[in-house]
Amino acid sequence: MNIEKMENYLKKIRSVQGCKVVIDENENIEEIHIVSNLRRNPKQILRDIEAILISEFDISIDYKKVSIAQIKGDAVQQESDPRLKIKSIEYNNNGSNVEVRVVLEKCGQTYESSMSGINTLSNINRILGNTVLRAVEKFCQVEDVFVFEDARRVSLSNVEVMVVSISSQLKGREEIYTGSAKIGNDAKEALARATMDSINRHILQLTL
Repeated sequence: MNIEKMENYLKKIRSVQGCKVVIDENENIEEIHIVSNLRRNPKQILRDIEAILISEFDISIDYKKVSIAQIKGDAVQQESDPRLKIKSIEYNNNGSNVEVRVVLEKCGQTYESSMSGINTLSNINRILGNTVLRAVEKFCQVEDVFVFEDARRVSLSNVEVMVVSISSQLKGREEIYTGSAKIGNDAKEALARATMDSINRHILQLTL
């Protein structure tokens, strides 16, 4: 395996500033260490790494073997898994009203939000989506940027999928984002995951 050639390919990825590939005695990749700037989401960089390894070297790698250190000035932020994740979702039904509490987590830190409203199916979806977005805003240290717009349950190739749309108002510009998640045993959990899918790729621009 030509490690130098592989590293040179990976260094061509946009925003990547440095790269080190570590292999074992059987020439299997043990680790890939990447240094990048903050102009791109680490998840996008990770996808580019996977694409290059498959297309140029016919190698499929476990994403857990890739670590991405993002540099901002003199600070280095380690991002082996860049995603903000759902830690818990709780519901408190009070007859005609319902309260939703969402806790998100990243790097051991939690970000919590709760909202309440009329206990109807469509309104619960709206409350849940907006509660997730309020927790995201706490992580980003912003207010009133995201709004949950709509959710639809669709069937694709006999698989039930939740699709959501959200809007954002940032720096005077309105954007619409979409996300999706496979529905397992809990459609509401899928809605929360779809909401996170719609927003995770856009979080970086709010945290710079």
